[in-house]
Amino acid sequence: MERGRRLAVNGVELEYVEEGSGEPVVFSHGGASDIRYWAPQQAVLAREHRCVAYSRRFHGQGSWPPEADASPEAHADDLLAILARLAAGPVHVVGFSTSVALSAAAREPELFRSLTIIEPNAPSLLTDDADDRELLRAWTSATERLRELHGGDPVRHAEAWFELVNNQGTGIFARQPAAFRQMWLANFGAKRSPTGQALTCADLGVIGVPTLVIGTEYGMPYSRRIVERVAECIPDARTVILPSATHFVSYQEPAVFNDALLAFLAER
Repeated sequence: MERGRRLAVNGVELEYVEEGSGEPVVFSHGGASDIRYWAPQQAVLAREHRCVAYSRRFHGQGSWPPEADASPEAHADDLLAILARLAAGPVHVVGFSTSVALSAAAREPELFRSLTIIEPNAPSLLTDDADDRELLRAWTSATERLRELHGGDPVRHAEAWFELVNNQGTGIFARQPAAFRQMWLANFGAKRSPTGQALTCADLGVIGVPTLVIGTEYGMPYSRRIVERVAECIPDARTVILPSATHFVSYQEPAVFNDALLAFLAER
């Protein structure tokens, strides 16, 4: 994938790429990533759709002032500004790993034609149930342990974080494609807020568009539970658990992911 052009929104310039024609589909990546994360989707989806992938603020090759807002709300503002800028009516949106797309859809659902969410990190949706509390405790403990073990070594910390979320053991990062490893290491230290936006089930209840909530066979139990909660809270949501895949399914198993996404979009 070629590096992108620049789009000015909300006081920052974001890198983006656009390919194809037809109904627009906007891709919003997760942490430690940029527009390159969606390379396995661009050419395939662009056969029938106008595909737009952008690098979130502090990621990729955009530009921003030192004082630029790092809050989850700012990332959602950027996505909403991009959707409005397309000026093509409601837009299909695909969001990975973060709660950015969820937050944006909860705030301005009229800008969305459909929503596809892949294992979003939205811990505020977990309940007071003992099992949910244990999942959150285990996730928090694991991330704190990584920080204690590798916080002084940014490269090893980035590798270990990937392996935690990938949930397939250690040594896996070194076997990822070179392009993925370069992207991950380049973006891992990106400025970010300490926590995501505190979404509630009531917040998601206003999302009236068809929503595909994707989980993976080898996703972390923490992520799988959040997938269940998102699907419970959005009225017109369906859940798909993609087989033989981890959290990074759209990059690691693009044929499986692309087939699921295209089938969903075809119904819209």
